[in-house]
Amino acid sequence: MQLLDQLFGRREQRWFENGAAGARRGKFHGHAVCAGRTVPVLGTSVARQGIAFVSPLQLAQRELELSFRLRERLIPTRVRVDESDTVPTPKRSVYRYFCSFVAIAADDWDAVVRYVDDRPEPAPPVAATKSDDEFRTLPIAIQNAIVDNLVRAGRLEPPSPGTLPLIRMVAAPRGARRDGSAQDVLIHSKVERSDGMRSFDTRFRVYANGRIELTA
Repeated sequence: MQLLDQLFGRREQRWFENGAAGARRGKFHGHAVCAGRTVPVLGTSVARQGIAFVSPLQLAQRELELSFRLRERLIPTRVRVDESDTVPTPKRSVYRYFCSFVAIAADDWDAVVRYVDDRPEPAPPVAATKSDDEFRTLPIAIQNAIVDNLVRAGRLEPPSPGTLPLIRMVAAPRGARRDGSAQDVLIHSKVERSDGMRSFDTRFRVYANGRIELTA
């Protein structure tokens, strides 16, 4: 069926299909989050478009939060399962997944491309500080919820696929946390309007259970 699709031009060949070029094999330790459960996984190949990995457990969701380590760099992503199968082993079967990246930070995607092309990592710049580094310390689900809230409020342009917007987060001091169950954060964002660039400061309360609340 895949061959017929390609011959008649019905769709492009996916990166993980037989004969496709551009993927690099390896072992990438990581974990996936499925239905609130963290599952250790082992990546087997990675490409610009996505990653293949095996899991000891069957993952029911078709979209997953996945973090994997590449050249000592931990890369958090969100992936969509394009295809899966079961691989028998002498002890027990494992489950193999071929996934496309749905969301990945731009600098993390650059690291993936360098690995696939077998290019070395650049030397770290002196005193390198990115405005969204602190924001990225939040769990991916909370990052996405904050971005969605800002977009709906008209305080941020929708980010391009596979990237995070350039926003800056300032966490409240430790004393502002209440019983360790919540943390207040201030998000600086910008949006371009017809009358010029507008800047916004938005306060969120982030709870330990993953819920967020827009407070100001």
